[in-house]
Amino acid sequence: MRTIFTLLVLLTMLPATAQKHDEIWLLGYGSNAGNSSFGGTVIDFATNPPDMYYEYRSMNFSQVNASICDTSGNLLFYTNGIYIANALNEPMENGQGLNPGLHAQQNQEYGYILDQGAMILPAPEHDSLYYLLHMDKELNLTQTSFQSSHFYYTIVNINDNNGLGKVTSKNQALITDTFHKGKLVATRHANGRDWWILVRRYGTNLYYKVILSVNGLINLGIQSSGNAIPSNSIGQAVFSPDGSKYANVHIAGYAGDPIYVSIYDFDRCSGTLSNSIQFTYADTAWCAGIAISPNNRFLYVSSFRYIYQYDLQAPDIEASRITVAEWDGFAQNGSFATTFYLAQLAPDGKIYITSNSSVSYLHVINHPDSLGLACDVCQHCVELPTWNAFSLPNFPNYRLHHLEGSPCDTLRQPPTSAWSYDAQALELAFQDSSYHDIRAWHWDFGDGVTDTVPHPVHTYAAEGVYNVCLTVSNPRGADTLCREVQVLINIVADTEGSISVSISPNPVTNGVALLQLEALVKLDNPQVIIRDALAREVLREPLRVVAGKVQQEMKIGHLAAGVYFCSVEDSGVVVWQGKVVKQ
Repeated sequence: MRTIFTLLVLLTMLPATAQKHDEIWLLGYGSNAGNSSFGGTVIDFATNPPDMYYEYRSMNFSQVNASICDTSGNLLFYTNGIYIANALNEPMENGQGLNPGLHAQQNQEYGYILDQGAMILPAPEHDSLYYLLHMDKELNLTQTSFQSSHFYYTIVNINDNNGLGKVTSKNQALITDTFHKGKLVATRHANGRDWWILVRRYGTNLYYKVILSVNGLINLGIQSSGNAIPSNSIGQAVFSPDGSKYANVHIAGYAGDPIYVSIYDFDRCSGTLSNSIQFTYADTAWCAGIAISPNNRFLYVSSFRYIYQYDLQAPDIEASRITVAEWDGFAQNGSFATTFYLAQLAPDGKIYITSNSSVSYLHVINHPDSLGLACDVCQHCVELPTWNAFSLPNFPNYRLHHLEGSPCDTLRQPPTSAWSYDAQALELAFQDSSYHDIRAWHWDFGDGVTDTVPHPVHTYAAEGVYNVCLTVSNPRGADTLCREVQVLINIVADTEGSISVSISPNPVTNGVALLQLEALVKLDNPQVIIRDALAREVLREPLRVVAGKVQQEMKIGHLAAGVYFCSVEDSGVVVWQGKVVKQ
């Protein structure tokens, strides 16, 4: 006798892990024990609508506002440009003394005043290191305007101090030059792992191209694009959610002076700006913000009393402008105007806009993917538990992955698990066929045994149903593929040479197949059995033996097209087995 095993497979895919680094937003002033209107506001986007609540904390946010969560949405640390606080709202070890200089000295209690003056990025291929990118703010030599002179980075290892983190490197100047102040933004490289950062030289059309890769921060030099833009201005910069566009808005001068809008194509593979579209407009604004819709089509400019929508797919983007909101005149306590300032796309797909004065409200664009008034700007509709001094967190799109079809799409994120096997009795040889830069393997054979090699050989002790899983991972993610495996032990008589069976036609095209059998041994109770790929019995018929021979039709027209397993059994013993194909 010899033993035959049939393994049947059911496929289950597990969802990929979401990047929830921006799920918690922190706003507000340092807490005042005697007045709960001044304190910390937390907006948690883990729920829809987001959960919003008061939090007692010491940090006071002005304009600089950067924070980061882990991939599950748990807050890790945050900064106001003066110091870094951990998840317990305590100063992180070595986190004091950011941005050395006069401006930081003058704003120790208030917070650094610089629009988009900081941003936090996870270090590529590292699960515990984070880069805080930040810029300083200084008066120029003639004391007539502000500029940034240093593009700094500070490194946090969040695993230190039992997960509360420690600053391991601080105020490292990657580039020293005369920069336009703030406007720090980033987008994913086309490989889905690295990050691009752009910083503009003061009063020019020259942009430093910086990449954060596994080798750290690297300055790749300067590129020029479009016309020069005035500096010493208030405004904001943004990448589109898909990273294909870079845009900024600048107000230089006074109300009624030109407001500069610049839009560029961005190559996520090379970090290159191109095809600049630049125009100006004038209204009563003396502050402005900018954001792009989740579908990458609509550009929103928040311009003090107005919010404008531009269609980035229009032949003439400047002419596509629609005024989607005009300030309704609401002022908190009759004095603090809720006009429009900085904007930020949130995890819930809405765009939130702060005011340029201290108020306890945010504006929201509920449907930013919609054209014109259908975008639904709701003024001062988000009431905060505390007052907020025009601060809004500065986040990139952490959820952006590799660019499909790009020549730089060489890493693929996240990995994809795939495997197959060959069976020889109880011994199974598993073959890994996963792809996208696999660095580690973890097999679970469903019987309490595991392995970490790519192509293991495993022997089962008995028949049964086993849930076999392969988890593959690389520094950018993990994926698990599970298959429910049913091991059946069929006893097969050693009848080699004594029984011959043929099925014709095979493949079966008209729903009827002729089974012909010739046996040199006596068959007592023969039956033909057909099973599908999941070992489910779909046909069982007795065979009529005349003088050691069988000629019998099998009617399988009711079966779906596919490959089926056919066996001839006699008194429970398999004497022959093969396959039949139904077309």
